[in-house]
Amino acid sequence: MAEETWNDYSKLVLKELERLNENYDRMRTDMDTRFGELNQKLTEVKNIEKTVSLNSAWIEKVGEIWSPTQMKEAKDEIYKQKNRWVAAIAIISFVQVAVGIAIAIWGKF
Repeated sequence: MAEETWNDYSKLVLKELERLNENYDRMRTDMDTRFGELNQKLTEVKNIEKTVSLNSAWIEKVGEIWSPTQMKEAKDEIYKQKNRWVAAIAIISFVQVAVGIAIAIWGKF
């Protein structure tokens, strides 16, 4: 009877060890998957960090060459010049129309 108890007990211990081994394997597989995902995310973050540092360097270089105030002044000057050309073209067109009307009226007299 003692031998049957020992056989039953050894079978239970063996099953428990197999269950623990399966749990360990699943846990290891899960951890490997999570570490892989973590490494992928870390790579993405490093790439983003590299892009940010490159953009920051570019912004500093542009800032040294052309400040935002200078950019605004240049933009305002461009629009001012554009508006002057529009006004000049409008005046020239009006003068041409007026001269055409004057010639037409003079021709009838």
